[in-house]
Amino acid sequence: MRWADGHESRYPAIWLRHNCVCAECGSTETARRELRLTDIPREIAVESAAVNEQGEIAVTWKPGFHRSRYGALWLRAHCLSPAERDYRRHKPVLWHPRSNNLLSYESYPALEEKPARLRFLERLRDYGFVILNDVGCEREATEQVAKLVGSLRMTNYGIYELISQPSPQLVGDTAVPLAPHTDEPYRHHPPGITFFHVLAQSAEGGDSTLVDGYHVAESFRSENPEAFRLLSTVPAGFHRTLKEGRAFYASGPVIRLDREGHVEGLRLLDRGTAPFDIDAGEVAAYYDALRSLLAYLYDARNQLIVKIEAGQMLVFNNQRLLHGRTGFDPTVSHRHVRSCNVDLDEFYSSLRVAYRELGREEAYMTLAQGAGT
Repeated sequence: MRWADGHESRYPAIWLRHNCVCAECGSTETARRELRLTDIPREIAVESAAVNEQGEIAVTWKPGFHRSRYGALWLRAHCLSPAERDYRRHKPVLWHPRSNNLLSYESYPALEEKPARLRFLERLRDYGFVILNDVGCEREATEQVAKLVGSLRMTNYGIYELISQPSPQLVGDTAVPLAPHTDEPYRHHPPGITFFHVLAQSAEGGDSTLVDGYHVAESFRSENPEAFRLLSTVPAGFHRTLKEGRAFYASGPVIRLDREGHVEGLRLLDRGTAPFDIDAGEVAAYYDALRSLLAYLYDARNQLIVKIEAGQMLVFNNQRLLHGRTGFDPTVSHRHVRSCNVDLDEFYSSLRVAYRELGREEAYMTLAQGAGT
């Protein structure tokens, strides 16, 4: 096919025939599908093709003379050329603490309107975090905001209450500083979108520290390609044992790449690493690589520090952003944060539905799959 802008698309016959979703073949999106791949002859070929009155491409196949129709938007959005496949791959905005227009505050009540909600979702997709104002300090607001992004993911923590305690089981309940990290890397699929709803904030300290893992990874790739190779190919193990009788373990590269080498997720919690199960000959080099990456993350010059006030909410991509906290004095200030999560696929679903309602090609955008194993 040749398009009005001069682009040319080529569609293999077997691929096009397999993607027929007529009433006879059925839909792959609903899985109410009569056609099976094994029903399509290996020698399938186009008998004829033409543009019909609806602006669709109508194809008749041989053998069998089955008729299929394909919309122009769908065809262009699924073009297999390298240029089009790269075009529809989402390009995140990489940032560092000195980037312009970095902090974005959105009003929670405004998200009831679809344009504002889409703007919020796009900002979260592009930058990895958004701060919401006017959330209030009512406990139920935590879940209400999260449900605008997708269905809640409930783990053993439930809706977690981060309250400083004298003898906590989890370090998040302490008042000590927390170095940048991703949450729960010991799960095969770590939390995707995290919601930090501040109900009470410390007067001094307790500020959030954020680091763009995508920017760090790309800088690291340029400066130390061998260390990057190790951290993106050799799995690291993470574990967590809880008093309630739970023991978690998962392994995966600290930096997850897609098949074309693009960074699509990170998992890293220095204080939660399991003994690395790697070849003894790689141990020294692996530790050197990890030390170099952590030194960058722990350098205050590379951290965005922002105070989330009571009644505000920090929403961020836990598989992209590394987050931490400055210390505070619990004898002087009371700090209470409610936290919950939504999986990345729920977040992406909300984006796709919004784009489909608007008839926009972004509905077919390829999004980063995160740091899952």
